[in-house]
Amino acid sequence: MPVVQTTVLRLVFGTDVPGKTTAMEFNSPRADITEAQIRAVMQLFIDSQLVSSTNGGLASIDSADIVTRSVDSLLS
Repeated sequence: MPVVQTTVLRLVFGTDVPGKTTAMEFNSPRADITEAQIRAVMQLFIDSQLVSSTNGGLASIDSADIVTRSVDSLLS
């Protein structure tokens, strides 16, 4: 079976509830994305308050990661 590889941009935000975070993932991020671009987009999400989670609204920037996953299916 072929190995399937996916890459996502994972944005993690602090929420209104102290000590709680929430995350969003976006498929196929650009390879040349910069920290400044990521911070600007995350701040836009916080400022707009268009998104909330079970832990409340987005309140702060926690972290951002590029995550690559490889899946080797054994049965299909």
